[in-house]
Order: sequence, then C-alpha cells, then structure tokens
Amino acid sequence: MEKAIYESMNAAIKLLDKQAVIANNLANISTVGFKESFNLFIKDKNVQNLYKTYNQNVKEYYNLYPGTLIHTQRKLDLVVKDNGWLAIKDINGQEAYTKNGHMKINQEGKLTVQNYEVIGNNGNIKIPNDINLKISSNGIIKKVKKTKDSIIESTIGSLKLVRLPNNNLVQKENGLFYLKKDNLNQYKNVLHDGSVRIQPEMLEASNVNPTKNMIDMISNARQFEMNMKIISVCDQNTEYANQLFNINN
Repeated sequence: MEKAIYESMNAAIKLLDKQAVIANNLANISTVGFKESFNLFIKDKNVQNLYKTYNQNVKEYYNLYPGTLIHTQRKLDLVVKDNGWLAIKDINGQEAYTKNGHMKINQEGKLTVQNYEVIGNNGNIKIPNDINLKISSNGIIKKVKKTKDSIIESTIGSLKLVRLPNNNLVQKENGLFYLKKDNLNQYKNVLHDGSVRIQPEMLEASNVNPTKNMIDMISNARQFEMNMKIISVCDQNTEYANQLFNINN
C-alpha cells in the first residue's frame, strides 16, 4: 500500500510539472518567436528507489519548428531563417539567443528586443535620430538618404547572427535561449555566421499549438485527480485495516 501511495504521489508531482510547462506555453501563444517546450520522463534502469521501482530523469525538449510568418511592413521587424539565431544581451550582460525579431530603438539609440540590447557583429549598434533604415538579408543595417538624383546608402552596423546545434541550447525563464553549461567551452566565443539570412519586415509568430496544449492540460488534470483518488483510497484502506486490528484486539 505504501508503494501505491509513493508511486501515485510521484506521478502527481510529475503531472504538476507538466502542467506548469503547458501553462507557460499557453501564456506565450502571442509572444513573437516563442518556442513551445515539453517534458519527457525517462526511466533510469541503473537506479532503483526504496520500493524497487526505477527512478525517472526529466528531460526538457523544445519544438523549434518555425511559427507562422506575419507581414508587418515595419522596417525594424525581421525573421531569422532556418536554425539561425539573433544574439542579444540579457540583464546580466550574458549573451543569449532569440527568434524574436521585433526590434525597437531605446532612448539611448540602441536596438533592443523585449528591452534586451541587440548585439552587433562589430561592436555596439548606435542608431542616429530621424533617419531611414534598411536591414539587408545578411543583417547589415544601412542608413538610406534620398536625393533628387539618387539614393545614398551608408552602413551603420551589423546584427550578430549565429547558427548553433539545437540540442546545445536551453531555454530559461526569461524566454531566451542559452548554451548549455556542458557546451560553453566548446563554443566559448560564438562567432557571427555570415551564412545566416533574415527576412526583413516580417515576424515569426509563436509555434505553440493551442488545441494540443489544451487537450494535454485536460488529460493531465484528469490523471492528477485519478492519482489523488488512489492516494485517498489507500488512506481509507489503511484506516479500515487499523479499525479491524483494534477490534480483533
């Protein structure tokens, strides 16, 4: 009976973890460039617990399939194609990566995404006031000046675009992707990849499937209730057994 309670309690805890992941997915349906995640529980056949059942390891996976493309006709919007990433700085100054290409210019003239500074390929990018911008498919930002006879373009800076193996990335609570600790030495200095291309004046929507996540949430809730009922029944059976034991004595 203790084993049944133990396994049901373990299952309930895992279901709560799954619900938290699903809730986060659903909360970010409208977040540009968001990638849904999910947990897999893998039995560790080398480790057994007190009740001779195998422990389980939790592995988090990400659905990195592209979301729907949205035409915005806004010059500071972009989509990073394929498995390329836009490099930015988090609040701690650490390099992170995102698919969110909804850039803005802050009061200091810096490009930002969700208030995080966008990293330039050749240093900081400073955007002058009141100019026309053009972002090329290779991430080069140009100032465009029109005259009566011609159009003059001058380079302001270049976005840092990188390409990293998807299984080397981990997503944190801020929604940004980072290199896993095990891969920091291998990719100590992540360099700009000139082969990465962007699509200007477009955004990539979240790839969260709301229908699937809602079905999973309902299914998890029912399984959680079932495990709670098992625990309750086991508790009642223990109480009845104690009563019978007291009667016999």
